[in-house]
Amino acid sequence: PIAVGSLEVGSILKLKKSDGSEVEYLIVHQGLPDTTLYDASCDGTWVLRKDILEERVWGSTNNDYANSDIHAYLNTTFVNTFDAETKNAIKQVKIPYQNGTGSGGSVASGINGLSTNVFLLGGYEVGFSISNHTYFPIDGAKLDYFSSGIDTDANNKRIAKYNGGATRWWLRSPHTDSTDNVWNVHFNGNYNSWHCSNTCGVRPALVLYSNSTVTENEDGSYTLVGGGQLSQPQSITK
Repeated sequence: PIAVGSLEVGSILKLKKSDGSEVEYLIVHQGLPDTTLYDASCDGTWVLRKDILEERVWGSTNNDYANSDIHAYLNTTFVNTFDAETKNAIKQVKIPYQNGTGSGGSVASGINGLSTNVFLLGGYEVGFSISNHTYFPIDGAKLDYFSSGIDTDANNKRIAKYNGGATRWWLRSPHTDSTDNVWNVHFNGNYNSWHCSNTCGVRPALVLYSNSTVTENEDGSYTLVGGGQLSQPQSITK
């Protein structure tokens, strides 16, 4: 068997849904992105849905990610679309995030991070930073798949499609000069800010146990076939 933690960043990994269908994810990082901002739980194989899942509202009231509609949805309805083996491979992690609203909160990280199974990526994780715009929170570190900055190559890495066309997609990072605007990736891969109650593309991200097993497909992609070897069953947030 092949361990998912041995696969190269940029590889395509297919995850199985409960109905037997498979969905393509990109491996965007292996291991801890940063030893200060991330709890040890984040040490694993980071994957991001290759194409946009759907368009949804981020939050109905403000840009407080921990209490947002999208965070609740990803960790209840969405996570339960996976089959049992995939659920068993998903780690519960603590990710850095803006605790509170963009202009009224502050970044919580390490052991104080947000406990989650499925999440949206942050601005820093996809290569943006305060050098691109002052009002990005420092709520993460760049993942290896992405490039820093907003040149053409960096932007191209961030472009994602929905129904065959490039579409903007939500980040978890709030605009830190606002209580209701949230950063997203624009059609062209650059950054954009939008009101949280607007609909925008959703690309779920998650961290897999690195010893979860995969099989290689003829097209060079991989399919997850076994969850991580755990001392006890992994509990998925309901």
